Amino acid sequence: MQSDLLFDLVPGESRRQISFAHGCISYAIAQTTQAPSCGTIVLIHGVGSNASRWEEFTEQTALRHKWQILRLDLRGHGASESKIKATLEQHASDIVSMLDDAGVQKAILIGHSLGAQIAMRTAVLYPDRVTGVVLLDPLVTQALMPSVIAQKKRRWILLGVEFFARLANAVGLKRRLPHYSLRQHDQRAREMLARGGDALQAFIKEYSSPFKDLEHIQIAHYVRDLLEVTRDTPAIETLDRPILVIGASSGTFTSADKMQTWVKSLRKGTWCVVNCFHWPLTECPKDVSQLIETWIQREFEQ
Repeated sequence: MQSDLLFDLVPGESRRQISFAHGCISYAIAQTTQAPSCGTIVLIHGVGSNASRWEEFTEQTALRHKWQILRLDLRGHGASESKIKATLEQHASDIVSMLDDAGVQKAILIGHSLGAQIAMRTAVLYPDRVTGVVLLDPLVTQALMPSVIAQKKRRWILLGVEFFARLANAVGLKRRLPHYSLRQHDQRAREMLARGGDALQAFIKEYSSPFKDLEHIQIAHYVRDLLEVTRDTPAIETLDRPILVIGASSGTFTSADKMQTWVKSLRKGTWCVVNCFHWPLTECPKDVSQLIETWIQREFEQ
């Protein structure tokens, strides 16, 4: 494991690692500040990201008082290594392995983008390990924008790139990646958002750019992210768990109207929308935190 890729901890967190024959998972636990605990929350980041995506939330959320919080570098991201393809099923298995390692039976899963896909897949494959689910702008099949649908039709290109990238990795051709703090990156992004105009467009371009993402992740893992995040949404319509879906008002990848229609099909779905493009933890973190905290308090603390 490359130690300089470890994400920064916040006060009250401790770091853990799970080792496998085909890699490792780096994660952190933030214990509750009050007893007894209401349970455990797992935070799952998105494409080309790492656990620092949730650093600000973990440090500042009022949920810290009553809930234990786990956040992880997904397989192939940050300090979590992988010698195999990180499919949604593999990520789901890793989530369960992390819960086992932490001595947790059930948890609320909160995921953004790819993390939302992983949360849904985990809930379908391991329903007994999931208490509830929060999805931040999930790329559900029924709500995808035309540009994303067109991208799905070009999966064969991504599969070819992944094949050659993995071949290069197998013979030892891998870049040494720098430490990457998304919290620091977000501070600059919010300055761009506040200026609006050309700065706003520059923000969208930068956060949508694969070239910026590739500065912080190996090509094979990044391409696998793109393949997994656009897979068909699992059938969670009958899942007997509370599900909160937070959509993006000006969706870069999804339509808020179509997303709302999909949420109505869920057995225990709740719909909210925030003013953002696709990166709510960057664009409107306070709004997102308030929605998540209010929903969890209503559903699980009564």
